[in-house]
Amino acid sequence: MKPSAPTSLAEHDTKHRILDAAVELFSLRGYRGTSIASICELAQVNVAAVNYHFHSKLELYTQVWRIALESETEANPPDGGVPDDAPAAERLKGRVRALIRRFVRQKAPSELAMLIIHELASPTDPVIDEVRFNAVQPTHTAMRAVVREMLGENATDRDVLLATMGVILPVVGLGLQQQSVYRRDHQSTDEGDSISLKLPGAVLRDAIEQEGGFEAMIDQITMTTLAGIEAVRQSIENRGGP
Repeated sequence: MKPSAPTSLAEHDTKHRILDAAVELFSLRGYRGTSIASICELAQVNVAAVNYHFHSKLELYTQVWRIALESETEANPPDGGVPDDAPAAERLKGRVRALIRRFVRQKAPSELAMLIIHELASPTDPVIDEVRFNAVQPTHTAMRAVVREMLGENATDRDVLLATMGVILPVVGLGLQQQSVYRRDHQSTDEGDSISLKLPGAVLRDAIEQEGGFEAMIDQITMTTLAGIEAVRQSIENRGGP
C-alpha cells in the first residue's frame, strides 16, 4: 500500500493547484472571461487533470464559489461579531461594517466580492444558483430583519426593502469601483495602468491605502448609514400608521 501514497499526495497537490488558479482567475475575470486553458497554464497542469478532478468548468466554478464563501465567512462573520442580544443599532453597525469588509479591502477586493460582482453583471448557469443564493441571501435577510427593527412597527415591507437596499447598494458600488481599478492594475497593457488613474475607484484606493484610511472609511460609512436609517424612522413616525 505504501507505493500508492506519493500518487495520492500528487493528486491532492494537483487538485489544490487547480483550485488556487481557478479562484484567482475566476475572481479576476469572471466565468466567461476565464478559460480552462488559462487555469491549466497557471496551475501547470493539463486539461485531463481538470476533467479528472472536477469534470467540467462549471463544476470547478461551483467549487470556487464554495471555497470563497467559506473562507470569507470564517474571516469576516456577517454579524460583525456583535451578539444577537445587543441593541438593534449595534447589530446594524456590526453588519454594516462586516458588509463593507466583504466588498472593500485595503489592498484588494475579496475573491467572494469579485465573484458576486461578476455575477451581478453577467449571471452564469442556473446550476450554481443555490451557491449564489447561499452567498448573498442570508446576509440580505438578516440585514432586512435588523433594519425592520430599527424602523419600528409602523414600517411597511416597502419601507424596509428600500432602506435595506439603501444600506447594501452603496457598499456594493464601492466594491465595484475597487474591483474596476484592481482589474485594470492587473492587466499587462500600459493602457490599463493609465485608464485606472481616471476611475473613481482610484480615488478610493488612494484614500484607503493611507495610514488609518481604511478604518476611517468604514467608520464614516457606518455613521452615515445609521443616520440615514434614523432619518427614515423619523419620517415613518411622522407619517403615522403603516
